[in-house]
Amino acid sequence: MVKKEVKEIEKHNQLVQELIGIKEEIRTDIVGPIVASFGFIIALVWRDAIKGALDVYLARAGLTSEAYLYNFVSAIIVTFFVILLMLFILRLSKKRKEQKIEKAVEKISK
Repeated sequence: MVKKEVKEIEKHNQLVQELIGIKEEIRTDIVGPIVASFGFIIALVWRDAIKGALDVYLARAGLTSEAYLYNFVSAIIVTFFVILLMLFILRLSKKRKEQKIEKAVEKISK
C-alpha cells in the first residue's frame, strides 16, 4: 500500500515538473514574438522620424533629385547595424540557455 502511494506521489511530482517545464517553454515562445512586435512598432516610428529628417536635410541641400540614393545608403547602414544587434542578442540568448542547462544538470547530478 505504501509503495503504491509513493509511486503515485512520484508520478504526481513528475507531472508537476513537466507542467512547469511546459509553462516556461510557452512563456519563452510567447515573449519573443511580443517583444518583436513592440520592436517593429518602434522601428516604424524611428523610420518616419529619420525619413523626415533626411527629407528636410536633402531639401535644404538641394539634393531632392538624388534622394533615392540616400534612402538606399541609409537602408544599407541600418541593415548592417541591425544584423550586428541581432547577432549580439542571439549570442546572449545562447549563453543564457547554456547556463540554464548547466544549472539543471548540476541540480540533477546532486
